[in-house]
Amino acid sequence: MAKVLDDRKQINQHLSDIELKLKDLRIRYEQYFAGVEKRAPVREREALERVIRRLNQRRIMQTDLRYRFQNLSGSFYSYQNMWDRIQREMDEGRYHRHKTSSIDSSAPQQREIDRVYHDYQAICRECQRNVPPKEQLESFIEKQKESIRQKYGNVECNFRVVNDQGKPKITVNLKR
Repeated sequence: MAKVLDDRKQINQHLSDIELKLKDLRIRYEQYFAGVEKRAPVREREALERVIRRLNQRRIMQTDLRYRFQNLSGSFYSYQNMWDRIQREMDEGRYHRHKTSSIDSSAPQQREIDRVYHDYQAICRECQRNVPPKEQLESFIEKQKESIRQKYGNVECNFRVVNDQGKPKITVNLKR
């Protein structure tokens, strides 16, 4: 009985590692396709594929762990097909990286901040709340953009203000 529990813990740990590595690999590929990374993370991909193949040869008796492994394995192979397709399009010249231009884009950015601040003011008045200074909202949006840039690379994002149960809330939509 103790061997089964140890085996279960070991498989569960392997699955957690695969899940983290897959998430990291997905982010690295998104950064590569966005032009942030110069080379595709091929070594990491091959290492993850080896781990998945090795675990696939093992017989997993617990249905919950087997189900989790099959989902992770399916996700990996789906991502792998997508990465291969995008790489092929890049090689053929049909895919263009979504780099931001080096031209100063502060005017459209300022208009977006003005729009978000105006919407935020309206919802604050509607909810009978105090409106923070524009500079505070502007610094918050810049921090959010920077964290999105670090996590997903250079992706375009739109900020919206919604009324969430009587509180103004800023939401982000990513365009991929």
